Amino acid sequence: MSTSTYRLYGWRGSGGLVMSLVIVGFLGMAVTGTGSRADDGPTINIPAGATGESLFKDFMHYARMGRFTAADAFARALLAHPELDAVTILDLSNQDKKSVDTLLILIKNSTIGDNATKVLDLIHQGEHERRQNPDRIRENIANLALGPQQEYFAIRYLVDSGEYAVPYVVGALLDPANAELTPRLVNAMTKFARPAVTPLALALAMRDNDARLNVIHTLGEIGYPHALPYLRELLADENAPGQTKQAAAAAIERIHAITGRTFPGTAADLFLDLAEKYYNEDDMVRADPRIETANVWYWDESAQAFSAIIVPARIFGQIMAMRCAQEVLRFEPARSDATALWLAANIRRESRLGMNVESGDPNETGDPDATRPAVFPRAMYFTQAAGPYYAHLVLARAVRDGDTAVALGAIEALRVTAGETSLVGQEDLKQPLVQALHFPELLVRIRAALALGAALPKSPFADSQHVIPLLAEAVTLTGNEQVLVIDRDEANVNRVMEVMRAGGRAVIGETDFPRAIARVRAEFQSLRGIFLATGSVEPSTEDILRQLRQEFLFGKTPVILLTKPRDALAAEDLAAKDGFLELVDAAADGDALEAAYARAQQRTGLAAIDDVLASELAAGAVEVLRRIAVDGRTVYSLAPAESALIAALDVSDEGLQTAAARVLALIPTPTAQRAIAAVALDSANPDSLRLAAYDSLSESAKNNGNLLAEDQLDELIGVARDEADLTMRTAASQALGAVNLSTSKASEIIRSYPSD
Repeated sequence: MSTSTYRLYGWRGSGGLVMSLVIVGFLGMAVTGTGSRADDGPTINIPAGATGESLFKDFMHYARMGRFTAADAFARALLAHPELDAVTILDLSNQDKKSVDTLLILIKNSTIGDNATKVLDLIHQGEHERRQNPDRIRENIANLALGPQQEYFAIRYLVDSGEYAVPYVVGALLDPANAELTPRLVNAMTKFARPAVTPLALALAMRDNDARLNVIHTLGEIGYPHALPYLRELLADENAPGQTKQAAAAAIERIHAITGRTFPGTAADLFLDLAEKYYNEDDMVRADPRIETANVWYWDESAQAFSAIIVPARIFGQIMAMRCAQEVLRFEPARSDATALWLAANIRRESRLGMNVESGDPNETGDPDATRPAVFPRAMYFTQAAGPYYAHLVLARAVRDGDTAVALGAIEALRVTAGETSLVGQEDLKQPLVQALHFPELLVRIRAALALGAALPKSPFADSQHVIPLLAEAVTLTGNEQVLVIDRDEANVNRVMEVMRAGGRAVIGETDFPRAIARVRAEFQSLRGIFLATGSVEPSTEDILRQLRQEFLFGKTPVILLTKPRDALAAEDLAAKDGFLELVDAAADGDALEAAYARAQQRTGLAAIDDVLASELAAGAVEVLRRIAVDGRTVYSLAPAESALIAALDVSDEGLQTAAARVLALIPTPTAQRAIAAVALDSANPDSLRLAAYDSLSESAKNNGNLLAEDQLDELIGVARDEADLTMRTAASQALGAVNLSTSKASEIIRSYPSD
């Protein structure tokens, strides 16, 4: 469990705040960040036969004294105890009323927070185990028949068991032998809280109408609105007895009264609303965040009893969203919103199981989900089978939520199923793919650009000018990272540049922002990060950030703000308004600068693009650029990609070099043709690369004529005339012929050979 789950408020008992102050006093050295202070007192020896009880008490004792080395030793011994029992530790914690408060403060403020977290997790585990203990639940059901005090505690413990008690209480309700106990069972059920509502609502499918009436009454008294779709369904059931419908109507009104609001709509409408809550993991319906698993409840029609499937808590909301969406479709099969929600939830479920949502490979497996049948198709199967209309709806949801996994799944489905008319247009339905060009994570932006580029649209559409720059950025992912440093302090510029260059990056450093940006436009293809110092004037640091964010190319470039001490508060204000801004001290050492750079990359999703994925994206982008160039009639101009393609000629991936040259062959500029020629004429390059480059040079010359520099032309003639390798000489001669030299130049080759 993450320590972020815990909160340092809500103390138990009036002495809680005093206790917190005492402990924080002991923790002074740790709080100020100096690490761990030396313990006072003799070395602690832990007895070999120490019990879990003694270890827990000694851990608490030494922690409160501020002797953290000793406390940590007892915590480690406790956690490693061979007879460690979570319920026993829970009981000890309940006896020590301030133990949880102590642990929370240790987690937040001390150097022994890791083991304190594990002990607190153990206490929560004990709570969980006690809540679901079947023998304890059965005993408390039996105790309902005893005197008022026993009944009071029995209800209290059943309520504490929550959803785990529901199958046993409902089972007792259905047992004719418990007729006299029914009023007390119902009384106990009405005290249940939120987690019990879903299994109780599913029990409305029971055949015993008397028992069902009691469950209906219970749901009304509990008062949580996620029971409403099930009650509304019962109210609309033509086969339900009149008494049952009246009870359902009364329960609905009771929930309206308790919540202070009404929930209009059909059962389908309410199920869709509930599905949205599950999908968004609303507090009302989400799984307990303290527990790693959750129960998905089912009502067994044949057995007239409950069953549960345990799933990872991280997918509980998505599974329940899918179930509720299916209920909507059972009532109204044509509800596109429910279909799209089911598809999105399925993609998110799959991603949280560790699977690649862009793949439809049925052989890929992630973490298990026992709610799905043994043979269950991949999320991609369902999304692509639904067609472009639904994939657009799913993508709209992903863009709205900023959900990377769902966006990637939807874009891939669009890529493999949709043509130009289905991808691009003025209709609202088709706008999410264009909006994805502005998605926070670069991977999604590139995938959207790849899909829009491959569609080869002939008519302009909103933001079409951003597609080629994104494809160009994809091409550069395999090359050296390019970084900009701006600081009025030239010495600091040079220092930061040295750190970045040591990491194998290409760096531009300037003291002036306009000059820096001009150099970036002329020399770089894709900025991976900007180090910007505070204290800039004309323009100010804030104005520089504003200008960067207003331009598409730099709108989501991670910025590391080199913060001068006097500007710390202003820098924090800027960071609060810019999700792609990372702060670091302007004088930070190399390790701190690298760490800040890495954090900044994570903010934009750049860190998630590994070398394999970068190569795949670059190859895909070059392929799409080639298709655009061959088509020649699309709305796109390849000019923004030329420098990136030229840079790709210098990477270590020969396949990418060759592919980039083939695109450059279709760009009618001297720089493109000369870049291809430079690769072909360089004898240090592998023969296979040179031969491919000569082929591209021939294509460029045939398409665009001779654009070579004079020295390159002379060198080409020399290779075609004198190269010892006849294969290379032949390739050069083909390129030379395509250049279509003047008569005098062409005759040089002929005259170089003897006449007889």
